[in-house]
Amino acid sequence: MGIFFRGKEKYLNSIEWLSENSIHLSKPTECTPQEFEFLRHIVKDKRIVWLGENGHNIREHNMMKSKIIEFLHKEMNFTVLAFESGLAECYSANELKEEFTDEDFLKNAVYSLWATKENLSLFQLMKKSDLSLIGIDSNPSSNPDLFVKFVRQLSPGMSEDVIEKIEYIELSIYKWYYQLGQYKARRKKVPAEMLREFEEFKEKVNAVIADLEAYLHVEYVLYLENQELVCKVKMIIRCLQNRLYFINHIHHNHRTYKKVREKRMKENLEWVCQELYPDEKIIIWAHNLHIFKQYKTFTGFEPLGAIVSNKIKELSYYLGLFMYEGEIHTDTGQPYKIAKPPKKSLEDYMHQVQSPALFTDFSQLEKNSDNKWIFTKTIFLESGTMPTLFVPRDQLDGALFVESVSPPEYLKRSKNK
Repeated sequence: MGIFFRGKEKYLNSIEWLSENSIHLSKPTECTPQEFEFLRHIVKDKRIVWLGENGHNIREHNMMKSKIIEFLHKEMNFTVLAFESGLAECYSANELKEEFTDEDFLKNAVYSLWATKENLSLFQLMKKSDLSLIGIDSNPSSNPDLFVKFVRQLSPGMSEDVIEKIEYIELSIYKWYYQLGQYKARRKKVPAEMLREFEEFKEKVNAVIADLEAYLHVEYVLYLENQELVCKVKMIIRCLQNRLYFINHIHHNHRTYKKVREKRMKENLEWVCQELYPDEKIIIWAHNLHIFKQYKTFTGFEPLGAIVSNKIKELSYYLGLFMYEGEIHTDTGQPYKIAKPPKKSLEDYMHQVQSPALFTDFSQLEKNSDNKWIFTKTIFLESGTMPTLFVPRDQLDGALFVESVSPPEYLKRSKNK
């Protein structure tokens, strides 16, 4: 009996410590950007803030992240939002945003998983402010017309021959993304005849992109005096390189492709931070499993957050979002109920504090008997269902917990994520 009561006392002490050392927030529907004033001190010396999420289809996570971004932009001069979506699509949508309605700006930029009503206010903010959108993914994220439309806007500075070749690349890439994706999504073998046709296409598009890259570099980057156009041509070259990377790796099995995708997102993010926006403060929107900063699975998978340069890590604050109960959707739109987190999991500790939303900073903590679970292996439920072990302090600088969650209200659904 003594051991039982001592164990219970330690558990209750941990909950009391957590309550006293956390920021209690209003529920997401009532929370305001001003409630995140505490971040001013916590991220004051950081150039990059990573915002995770424990699943892509969570209404309340979308709400809280949008409000954090609004605070960071308006109060702390963060001017770039880097999304886990296509580099070409996000950049093009940002360049063309004045031509779009708020909804079309959102739909044209990011994966349809985030094309939701609760994210509209964030894209409205980007339309009327100097907060810029960029993507970091090599996967296409919206439609094949967007990047071509951006390139066409550079005419007459951009030749019609170049535009036609880029249009061919874009239409073909999306065609193969969907055709091969139908088999990959079901983990089915791609028919041999289709693979042969794909290999022929891959050989052709490699040559076309190589020629385009060389031509653009010589004709525009080296000798053009218009630096604004030079910057946009450099972006076109980067987007074409991403298309090449994507088409050269899409045929890999799921496990291998996860690794190469993470590697390319890392390269894109470092290019964004060092080349495109070397002097800007940047916010990153991605899944928790992309932002963990020291994570490695037994299969050798390491996420974006773990493989970026040490310089970026030093300038970063990693914030993961978690949840306790409710119903959300899979990436294919199927509803499912979140499992009850086990006792002494991250979600259980934060739930016991009994706050609709809770923020805990790990970055300044010193280990003691009441918070040692933050420094030792602790369970969390990945996507609200899969028990996963991690050391919270090793992977994140802070956690934002939402008690109850629900599915987003989608503006549209599509097949591309």
